[in-house]
Amino acid sequence: MRGETDLDLLVGREQITVFRQILHEQDIKPFHAAPGRHYPAVENYLGFDETTGRLFHLHVHYQLVLGEQFVKNYRLPLEDQFLDSVQQRHGARLPAPELEIIILSIRILLKYRDRDLLRDILPFRSTGISTSFRKEIDWLLAQTNRERIEQILSELSETIPGDLILTFLDHAVTGRKAGFKLFFLRNRLRRTLSLYQRTNPFAAVLRYFGEMWERRKFLRSSPITRMTLPAGGLTLALIGADGAGKSTMCKALAKWSSWKLDTHVYYLGSKLPSARSKFLYFVFRMIRRGHRLLAGVFGERSFVGKQVAGFRDFFLYWHYLSLAQDRYQRYLAGMKKSMAGSVVIFDRYPLESIDPQIGFGRMDGSKIAAIIGGNGGRVAQRLASAEKALYEKIRPPEYLVILDVSPEISFQRKPDHQRDVLKAKSQLIGQLSALAESEARGLRRIYLNADMPFEEVFLQLKKKVWGLL
Repeated sequence: MRGETDLDLLVGREQITVFRQILHEQDIKPFHAAPGRHYPAVENYLGFDETTGRLFHLHVHYQLVLGEQFVKNYRLPLEDQFLDSVQQRHGARLPAPELEIIILSIRILLKYRDRDLLRDILPFRSTGISTSFRKEIDWLLAQTNRERIEQILSELSETIPGDLILTFLDHAVTGRKAGFKLFFLRNRLRRTLSLYQRTNPFAAVLRYFGEMWERRKFLRSSPITRMTLPAGGLTLALIGADGAGKSTMCKALAKWSSWKLDTHVYYLGSKLPSARSKFLYFVFRMIRRGHRLLAGVFGERSFVGKQVAGFRDFFLYWHYLSLAQDRYQRYLAGMKKSMAGSVVIFDRYPLESIDPQIGFGRMDGSKIAAIIGGNGGRVAQRLASAEKALYEKIRPPEYLVILDVSPEISFQRKPDHQRDVLKAKSQLIGQLSALAESEARGLRRIYLNADMPFEEVFLQLKKKVWGLL
């Protein structure tokens, strides 16, 4: 009830319309299950608590669908029995504990895998029944007794093999390893419930291993394992002057969202260069050091000094071009995730992609053209053009999160930075904020006063983002 895990709800078919209307009134929103976790008659909803900023997950069932991971191949026609047995306990309408423990036993057995058998026959510490399942069994048994469980099983004898469930519970309470017991009970249960299988066992096995294969990291750099947005993905870019808390806010927002939603953070600054960019900058520094030595011997304007300076500048410009390629590749990766329905957060953003006049040559944008002006040689001009073309391919995000921090607060948080530089960056962010507010370029902005304490700013950001999901 604290919302730390999902809350499973069973809703009668005749009340679906009323139930969904209640969800809409409470601003509780539907989301797509992660690939391989979508099952018939099951829906996923997220809600948002305005006071704490926490999300909560409703796992809504219109039928009792259960079974193996990624498959859920069984549907038991016991919805009416569950709904008719509800009792007010712990502040919620809960089914009779006897029904709960019967279904829990079936779930455990159907989830029992062949490799779990190895744990039970080999000297491993863990067993085929997880600790959380054992705790739940003990908790439910404390609310009922064997006679009442037997009575309910006799009423459900046409659907569920009562002796099998009782044998399982007798073993489960001992806490001992099962050997082959759970394996044989599982196989018998599958045969007994074959009438309620949604597909044949062979197809179910193929689907299970197919989903397991899809989740291998060597196939995908970051497979989707959480829920996605029904209306398509969302891209957010957080920008602000030094001391605004951009990176901290990005990490906190990603942690909040990724609890249930597929979320990715892409850094578009310069502090995470690729191996290629690092190597080019290393070469630039070596040549720069050599140029200083040679200039001291032959002179700054000597033939040798000019040639070495040309090589130095070439590798610096190449380094900037490589940084642009790094950013563009991360931008592309983020856009692909967004198109798949994920939440994508960009930490920093090339400002000239938002407005070339404001952002040119400043704060995570192109550098070469700003350095050479109109005096560069042919090679430098080509490198500048190539860099500019990459930044032009980076389109503005869907929403620009502007963390507006005053120069005074910025200097308090970053006392090792130059005050005039912090002031200039703060003014630049102010210009972008005014541009976004004017809607001159069709930008959508989320403005936040970053002078406030972090928790207050973060709560406001969560409220804004929740309204966009």
